[in-house]
Amino acid sequence: MNRKTTLLSAALFATLTAAAATQATPAATRYQPYTKAAFDAAKGTQRVLFFAASWCPNCRAADADITRNLARVPAGVTIFKTDYDKEGALKKQYGITYQHTFVLVDRDGKALKKWAGGKLDQILANTRK
Repeated sequence: MNRKTTLLSAALFATLTAAAATQATPAATRYQPYTKAAFDAAKGTQRVLFFAASWCPNCRAADADITRNLARVPAGVTIFKTDYDKEGALKKQYGITYQHTFVLVDRDGKALKKWAGGKLDQILANTRK
């Protein structure tokens, strides 16, 4: 291979890799574990807290449904899988008394809607403007 072909191949590879990474990143961040930093960084999106427990069969089913249908989550929605057993302050802040509860919050973190149960379809229905 001559130098020109090698450089063109490298440039093409870099372009394709960058394009793939750009397309994968937004979808991957639409459903993520809750951290305060990630939650604050997503302020410009509709944020949904999903209070889930690893021991809860309904939570596991909802988690699997969200993960399996991640492409259906609109770009302007971010779902945070929030550990029901570890996030005591958040549970208190939003009045959460049982797992498998969802909270849609506004830009300032105030609850707009709260519902129990469901899967991705209920999240999508509750985040429609």
